[in-house]
Amino acid sequence: MTEARLAALRGLLAEARLDAVLVSEPVDVRYLSGFRGEDTILIVSADRALIASDPRFWAQITLEAPDFELVRVEQGATLFADALAAWTAVDGGPPERLSLGFQGDGLSYTTHRLVRRHFKGRLRDLGARVAALRLVKDAGEIERLRAASAMADAALRRVLDRGLAGRTETEVAWAIQSAVHDQGAEDVAFPTIVAGGPNGALPHAIPGERVIASGDLVVIDMGARHEGYHSDITRTVAVRHAGDEQRRVYDVVLRAQLAGLAAAGGGVSCVAADAAARRMIDEAGYGPLFGHGTGHGVGLEIHEQPRLARDARGRLEPGMTVTVEPGVYLEGRFGVRIEDTVLVTPAGGEPLTGFPKELLVVD
Repeated sequence: MTEARLAALRGLLAEARLDAVLVSEPVDVRYLSGFRGEDTILIVSADRALIASDPRFWAQITLEAPDFELVRVEQGATLFADALAAWTAVDGGPPERLSLGFQGDGLSYTTHRLVRRHFKGRLRDLGARVAALRLVKDAGEIERLRAASAMADAALRRVLDRGLAGRTETEVAWAIQSAVHDQGAEDVAFPTIVAGGPNGALPHAIPGERVIASGDLVVIDMGARHEGYHSDITRTVAVRHAGDEQRRVYDVVLRAQLAGLAAAGGGVSCVAADAAARRMIDEAGYGPLFGHGTGHGVGLEIHEQPRLARDARGRLEPGMTVTVEPGVYLEGRFGVRIEDTVLVTPAGGEPLTGFPKELLVVD
């Protein structure tokens, strides 16, 4: 797998006419090398693949990234300088004749100055082009995403089977975290959202000490992380009973989510996939109450490219994994969001999270 990913990166080097690329984003370091630690960078050229880190990680690197030449840096402060020195000492003659790509989005101003000071050749910001290598998932990645999704489904089922009435949002969030661990996950994919009643109208609510009451709609947004890969699922459930307006809004969001799933196929623009879901909410008169995008990429990061939004760029390709998560939020009253982790296929979006989407009424 490492060989194929390095080949793709070297294809980018050739396309950009660069001698090497400096990879500093931890998630991209992991994707390309297999190394799961931190404070580590890669320098990859046409015929060399260097990984540089300090003594905390040398043993781990030899186990997890055996295809890389280890540059042993004695202290983290010299990481970039020592890695560049190791590369320029062998590749291509005088440094001023070399060209190096870097990831400007994740490089601090201070670090950029350091790189500039120790590298006299041409520097070129590659933006998100290295991260874009992760857009289309391979079979192993999809298998991990399926497993993470199944863990999230099972954990959510276990917590809801116990009921919600009389429990605080924080208590339920902790119960979800425990259930996710019990399913064998590394951890939750992100801080769990449990938002009851009026708090459900806050798309990124933080669980608090509010006691969940009969008649509440409760928005639960959670996921599991398995071997580095994340799942993301949101379900909105009713506690003991649901009113007519709550059911009406829920039905609108469910239609929007199903439309978004159907549209999330290979070759469809990200804007069109967003529009398919958004149209259902607009036509029902709730358009101003859906203030975020329809979805985002998910994989080694919980939020990655591509985006499904009105201002998104690009098209979906089979093998990409995204979320589809329309919502309607009535400030001070309640909110509804329904979300799945979705595999893009030629025929549309295949949900990897499988928890039922019909309105569930729990105790």
